[in-house]
Amino acid sequence: MVHFQRRLQPKVQVDLVPMIDVVFQLVIFFMLSSTLITRTGLDLDLPGARSSQETVSSSVVLSVVSREEIYLGEDRMTLAELEVLLGEKKDEFQDRAISIEADASLPYGTMISVLDVLRLNGFRGANLVAEQIRERHGTD
Repeated sequence: MVHFQRRLQPKVQVDLVPMIDVVFQLVIFFMLSSTLITRTGLDLDLPGARSSQETVSSSVVLSVVSREEIYLGEDRMTLAELEVLLGEKKDEFQDRAISIEADASLPYGTMISVLDVLRLNGFRGANLVAEQIRERHGTD
């Protein structure tokens, strides 16, 4: 019996191009979705400003509802407790910026007190968060 050898050998290859395309699109999706501005879960009525600009969010966010209700990240405290906490961690916050979210109805004196506590404890810049007011052109 004579055995003939096949001249054309089957070559099995996995086409990786579609898989690479999917992985590349997933990487882009997660890069874009992770850079979105994160907001706290507080229901604050932020003041509006036509000249407000989006800035890169700092790693430290302070939400001020009242003199007795201030959130540093997710930790609730009073203004006095905030001053003590920042005094204990003064070196950690030296020359850092902070984003401040404050309710629009917050008294001016309370905001000055908060800014004073921040400056005395090493913060050198504060981003005041406001809602963007979109101007309408034309008549309604």
